[in-house]
Amino acid sequence: MAQNLGVYILEKAETIQLFTFIGAFALLILYPMPDYAASFVGLVILGLYLKALFQSKPSLDSNQFLLNTENLSDAFLLTSLDGKVRFLNAACRNLFPDHENASTIAQLFDDWHGELTDRSQADEILETINGAPQMQFTETLNFKDGRVFERSTRAIENGGARTWILRDISYLETAGRDSEMHSTLLEADAARTAELAEQLYHAKDALEAKQAELTKLANTDSLTGLLNRRRFTALGEQAIENTPTDNIWVIMLDIDHFKRINDTYGHAAGDTAIRDFADIIRNRVGTDGFIGRMGGEEFAAILENYEMNSAIKMAEEIRQETAAHITVHESEKFRFTASLGVAQWHKGEITIEAALDRSDQALYSAKAYGRNRVVGYETT
Repeated sequence: MAQNLGVYILEKAETIQLFTFIGAFALLILYPMPDYAASFVGLVILGLYLKALFQSKPSLDSNQFLLNTENLSDAFLLTSLDGKVRFLNAACRNLFPDHENASTIAQLFDDWHGELTDRSQADEILETINGAPQMQFTETLNFKDGRVFERSTRAIENGGARTWILRDISYLETAGRDSEMHSTLLEADAARTAELAEQLYHAKDALEAKQAELTKLANTDSLTGLLNRRRFTALGEQAIENTPTDNIWVIMLDIDHFKRINDTYGHAAGDTAIRDFADIIRNRVGTDGFIGRMGGEEFAAILENYEMNSAIKMAEEIRQETAAHITVHESEKFRFTASLGVAQWHKGEITIEAALDRSDQALYSAKAYGRNRVVGYETT
């Protein structure tokens, strides 16, 4: 009741201000000052009051906006641009009974994503959106129990916040699967259902394209097109889970004296060197494994079903081709070399990290021995 009264008073504030002005003006006319100069001063003061009065308007945008969304049939929530939950309307609170325990959007959707047919894709999209404050996006969430929801989000312009709308569209999927439904629908309802189905079909194509683009952005390094460190490590974990042997080898690769390239030819030339090095590794490894850029001028490759001699040979071929390659950037031409460390993953290790650490140690040994060489990690 107090909240409604406060909103009413704010909504009537301009009317109150108008009557205040009329009263002040009437007093000036009915009781003029005896002195013309004083009357002039009074008019000036009244004019300044009038200007200030009409420039100060109460702001109802934020409160009124939330009041208007409270009774929406669709679930609505408001978050900060970095994903902190600020407001849920009644429909949204019903969808998430434990919402009070969630302070971020990721925590709020965690249980939901666990019920989806493809959780990893939904997690990746949510992570990408949290990292792109101005992005707007719509996706379809398919649940294992047959429910289908549309999730839309967009940033509020200059508002420092993001809105989310969750709409249950399960009935559209049901309409498409149930061929007998058309015999019970009125002609107008059937036409509307067909129209919605067509819209959903086109929206699905657009969504799949957006999701593919988002997945690529989330998994690859923008400079080289190789896997980023997060995705590379994830694929490494999958590789050791699925292999029946321990014939998995890790190669760490690093451009020698890369700072010298940047200092001599500029950072743009350094980027060209990184791309050339990535192409050499990509062409040599091919389909025998996968490659990731670990950061800066450092790369890693994982070779599956390889013997030790074959892994060392692969690393040596990459080293030789790199040393022979001439990088061209604008009018500049230059060469560079690389150091490589090779290590084997041991069966029984539950992650790929140990093998990555060993190959990294071998790489630093190659640097210590004079660079431009391949060093294998020796177990003692």
